[in-house]
Amino acid sequence: MPKNRFIIRSFSHFFNYSPLRLTVLFLITLFQGFSQGITIVLLIPLLGLLDPGQFTAQTSGWTVHLNAMLKDTGLELDLGIILVLYTVCLLSVALLSYFQSTMQSRYQQDFSYETRRRLFKKIITSDWAFLNGKSKHNHIQVLTTEIPKMVNYYYYFLGLTSKLIFIAAHVILAMTISVRFTLFVVIIGLVVSLVLRRYINKARDIGNANIQVFRRMLKRIDDFWLTVKIAKVHQSEQFYYEKYDEANRQMLDNQYSQVKNRSIPQLLFTLAGVLTMVIIVYLGYTIVKLPLASLFVLILLFGRVFPQFSGLNNDLNMMVTNEASVRMVLEMDKDLEEKNFEANLTTEKIELKHQLEIRDLNFGYANQAPLFEHFSLIIPAKKITGISGKSGCGKTTLIDIIAGLQETKALFVDGQMLTADKIGLWRQSLGYLPQDSFFIDGTLRENLIWDTSCNPSDEEILETLKQVNAESLVSSQKKGIDTYIANYQYHFSGGERQRLALARVLLRKPKLLLLDEATSALDLENENQIMDCLSHLKKEVTIIFVTHREYLKTSFDKNIDLDEN
Repeated sequence: MPKNRFIIRSFSHFFNYSPLRLTVLFLITLFQGFSQGITIVLLIPLLGLLDPGQFTAQTSGWTVHLNAMLKDTGLELDLGIILVLYTVCLLSVALLSYFQSTMQSRYQQDFSYETRRRLFKKIITSDWAFLNGKSKHNHIQVLTTEIPKMVNYYYYFLGLTSKLIFIAAHVILAMTISVRFTLFVVIIGLVVSLVLRRYINKARDIGNANIQVFRRMLKRIDDFWLTVKIAKVHQSEQFYYEKYDEANRQMLDNQYSQVKNRSIPQLLFTLAGVLTMVIIVYLGYTIVKLPLASLFVLILLFGRVFPQFSGLNNDLNMMVTNEASVRMVLEMDKDLEEKNFEANLTTEKIELKHQLEIRDLNFGYANQAPLFEHFSLIIPAKKITGISGKSGCGKTTLIDIIAGLQETKALFVDGQMLTADKIGLWRQSLGYLPQDSFFIDGTLRENLIWDTSCNPSDEEILETLKQVNAESLVSSQKKGIDTYIANYQYHFSGGERQRLALARVLLRKPKLLLLDEATSALDLENENQIMDCLSHLKKEVTIIFVTHREYLKTSFDKNIDLDEN
């Protein structure tokens, strides 16, 4: 994405979230900048009153104008009036600062929440074929790390905008005292900024490196948890530690580089500001002969303006550092489509009364040989149909096609083509049980009903558990189905987990049950228990069972060997 287009798109994305609130925030910032400047300028008549020798028209036009305004209202310029105005300005600045900070923080946090919510919805409603080709680590990284960095990006953008407004307000007020000195300070600030541009470019490189290093760290952590048992048995913890620490060290080096890359410009700006201030004081006092009150206020104004140039450079540095994160979020947002949770809008199901049919299927993955060419089959209802074949022949792909995860025009239910508008209803009719059962951290009840819209009662849950010979697993728990378990992989055996997973699938009340190598990780006893459950279930549910085990063929009403097709 070209740089200019990226900048426009990134800020329009932020602005369009709530343009009215952002506009009000900018107006408050603008008013605050001028209020702070006016507060400082009011020191001129105040100092003049404290030192009558300085209180002349020559001191500053501000005193003359303020005195004229007060005379129109019947008031005389005195110490009391000045102090009241000064106090009102200070209080106004304090209140504006409070409203600005709270409004800005709320805007940023709301924007962050909305972005996370919208992106996660886009991710989970995306097509299976799309998600299957994406890295889960990228999505996790965006949702957990890069979105907060994007919010920081806009935080520094707002800070940069505030500083620009602050500088503009103070420069305008300073020009009423001395145009030459004001221009001198502005030119020095701009020159130093241009000289330090290379630090901005380096910040962009550091930001890109941070993303890559964090991705490696995330992958190292995930690798360990996926193979934690092997790591313990083989005592290979040091291998994972060294891999993680390598990325961790790179992250530390990047952070040091980032701090140094911000600190050097700040130091140079400070040195430039000190020298500039010395020059102004010397020239203003010895050559230009500015009144002390005006010179004092001018020093205060410039003392507040020049550090803003350093702040601008720092904000710009941080924006550029986080630029890669913004690009990453925006690209993901662009790639993902906005969809609704269609499957959850109804409990209606597509009945499978007679047969499921695949007609003349042609399918293959990109850059690979076709898996199916003119392939057809018929799966009878209320029967167990076994699908077998060697590894890589397309067994799991065929399940994906039947489940509507791969788009085709070859799937027919009771003679009717399953079109795209019916996929949601069709999936409401399915129950899917893979080889590895999955559970969330929560109670047994939550794990048994989280993916069903039927809202089963406790009696229905217990009856289903009894149906799959898993009732004793729940009754043995201290709190029954309300028992909270965080790590199911080591709390239940493989056979127990699979029976619980089968119960969860059955609570969906499916019309078609898809089992993809569902018993391949079980011993013979547990496998026999599952097969015995299925033999009773087929009276109510159509079952498709994918397996590579030849001896299971005797348990099926129909066998389909993909090696023979």
